[in-house]
Amino acid sequence: MRDSGNLFGWLISLGFLLTLLNYPVKLVYRKFVASKPRESKFRGVYVKFQRFIVSNHRFFAFFTGLLLLAHVIIQLLYRWLSWTGLIAAALMVANLLIGSYGHYIKKKRPSAWLVIHRAAGLFLVAAIMAHVLTGGR
Repeated sequence: MRDSGNLFGWLISLGFLLTLLNYPVKLVYRKFVASKPRESKFRGVYVKFQRFIVSNHRFFAFFTGLLLLAHVIIQLLYRWLSWTGLIAAALMVANLLIGSYGHYIKKKRPSAWLVIHRAAGLFLVAAIMAHVLTGGR
């Protein structure tokens, strides 16, 4: 069961990576892909990829949150409390709540919540890296 904690940790990382792709995928489209002709095969493939990532952003985040819950339960039952993991988990939950606020209450109107949501994502990357590099301690 203790290896399940590691598995869920890496699945969280994968889910978080898919969630984080939202902004870079849009940026690449604006900077490089939008200028390509509409008939371009590359543009067509990229637009399909972008639609998949952007339209599923909130589902990737929700799935990652569920994995986080399973990871925390497994780690507390079969291993130990990790302070770096606790910080990363708190940041992830806070970012989930901020994103939910923006999507469901603000109805996608960009304002300060979006800047905070993106900044929390960057802090979360650092927190997850610290958690992994310290061996989950």
